[in-house]
Amino acid sequence: MLLGLILAVAGIGKILGENETFKIFLTLPKVLSIPTLAEAASTWLPRVELIVGLLLIIGVAAKLMGFLSLALTAAFIGNNSWLLSQGLGYEPCTCFGVADRIFQGTLSTTGALYVDIGMLALAMIIILFYPGKLLTIRPLFLKPRKEAD
Repeated sequence: MLLGLILAVAGIGKILGENETFKIFLTLPKVLSIPTLAEAASTWLPRVELIVGLLLIIGVAAKLMGFLSLALTAAFIGNNSWLLSQGLGYEPCTCFGVADRIFQGTLSTTGALYVDIGMLALAMIIILFYPGKLLTIRPLFLKPRKEAD
């Protein structure tokens, strides 16, 4: 649930501040900062974060969402590592969009990398220890009905 909550808050914060989210993607390496790619990423990434986060919270297809969050987190780690290599470790990451202002906190790129590593660990825990198979859609809190004798 914690990983789902982090992703959902980040997705909502970015959706509410879409203009700021677009600026985040323009700071990526020049190869990736093609304006149309940045615009598409700033439009779809928050929605994907929100959907994956909500599905993790309610437990629908949790293992599959664990793999998707693992991929998202790996991309976040790559982005934050690149920003650190450019000397931008103390810059605000604005990873949570307008939620940063709502909670009156700012997370540096270095801090965001630590959060990403924690998210990576949570995703691995879901993948390895969540009961059920990869494509099990039924949430854990809904038990199958017992058949009448």
